[in-house]
Amino acid sequence: MKRRSAPLAAPLAVVTVVTIGLVTACSHPLIPASALKPRPGPSATRTPSTVRFGNVRPSRPILGVDLYALHNYPAADVTIYGQRMIGYIKDTLDADAVGIVWNYYATTYTSDKVISSPQNTLSASNVAILTRIAKAYHLRVEYRPLIMVTGEKNPWQGLITPASQLAWFHSYYKAELPYLKVAQKLGIKEFVAANEMHHLNASPDWSKLFSWERKVFHGVVSYTAWDEDYLPRAQHVLPVRYLGTNMYRPLFLPNNASSARVTAAWEAYFAKVPESVLERTAIDETGISARAGAYRHPGFMWPNDHRDEEVQVNWYLAACRTVMRYHMRGVFIWKVDLTDNPEFPAQSLSTFEGQKGALAIRECARILHPRSAR
Repeated sequence: MKRRSAPLAAPLAVVTVVTIGLVTACSHPLIPASALKPRPGPSATRTPSTVRFGNVRPSRPILGVDLYALHNYPAADVTIYGQRMIGYIKDTLDADAVGIVWNYYATTYTSDKVISSPQNTLSASNVAILTRIAKAYHLRVEYRPLIMVTGEKNPWQGLITPASQLAWFHSYYKAELPYLKVAQKLGIKEFVAANEMHHLNASPDWSKLFSWERKVFHGVVSYTAWDEDYLPRAQHVLPVRYLGTNMYRPLFLPNNASSARVTAAWEAYFAKVPESVLERTAIDETGISARAGAYRHPGFMWPNDHRDEEVQVNWYLAACRTVMRYHMRGVFIWKVDLTDNPEFPAQSLSTFEGQKGALAIRECARILHPRSAR
C-alpha cells in the first residue's frame, strides 16, 4: 500500500494493552522473504467454489482514489475532512470513484480474532458520513478494509494463519457486519471482502464468509489478491466473480525510461492473464513515490531523497493505459489520507497532492473516459 511518509503511529490499545510496532503511515506493508519462497504443491484443502455476487459491472473503467483513515475521529471532524478530501478527489483529480479504506487489527498471525479498535478503526457511522458526502459528489463508492497485525514485526495481513480458520472467519464477519449494513443501506456498489490474505487463499471457509455477507449486502462483493498471487496468470486467487489486485511489481527500468516504456512494462505483467479474468479485475491499489530508483521497489514509500516526479507520473499513466488496454474494471490510486489538506500537502515523495502526480491522475480520466473528457 502506498502511504505518505509520517512518524510511526502511536501505540494502540486493543482489548488488552498491546505494544505495537505499526508500519508507518507511508509504507506498503513489508512482504517477508518467506512469502516469496516457491509455493508448495496444490493444497489438500478443498478450495471454495466460484461465488457470484451481484451483476454490477461499470460500463467504462473506473478511476478511483483510495481515501484512507488511519484513526477513528469525531463525527464533526470526519465531516470536515471528508468534504475537503472527497471534493479534492472529484474536482481536482477528476476521479469518478472513491475507495474508503480503514484498518482492523489482529494481535498475532495465529490469533482467531479480528479487532475493531474504538480509537483506530474508523467506525461504521463515520464511514456512512463519508459515503453520503461521496454520493453527493456523484462518486461511485467502494469499501475496502485492511488488517494490521500489531504484535508482529511485519504487520502484513497476508501472513495471517489462524489456529482456527472458522473462528477467524466468524470474527472477521462480525467486524465487517456493521459496515455491510451501511453499505446495503446506502447502496454502495462494491464491498471488497478482504485484501491480500495470502496464507488463507486455500481456505474452504471463504464460501461461508461470502454467504454470510450476501445475506446482508446485495451489491458486488470482491476480493483483492496480492499481486504475487495474481500475476502472471491469476493461478493463486479466490474463484470469485469479481476480482481485484494490488500492483507493486518491480519494473527493472532506468529512471529516465520513457512513459511508453513504463507502460509497456506494466502491460507485459498482465499479458499472460486470461482475458476472461482481466475483464473481471480491478486494480484496487497501486502507487509509487516520486523518487529516482522507485521503479525497482514501488512498494517502498518512505525514502525521501532524489525527487523525480516523472517516475510517479509515468507509473500512474501506465496503470490507466493498462486498464484501458485490457478492458479491466478500473484502477484505484493509493492514496490520500482523510486528514490531508491539499492546500498544504506533505513534502514526502509518496504524496501526489500539489505535484505532477496529481496532474497525471487527472490525465487518467481522459485515458479511461475519452469521450467524456472535460
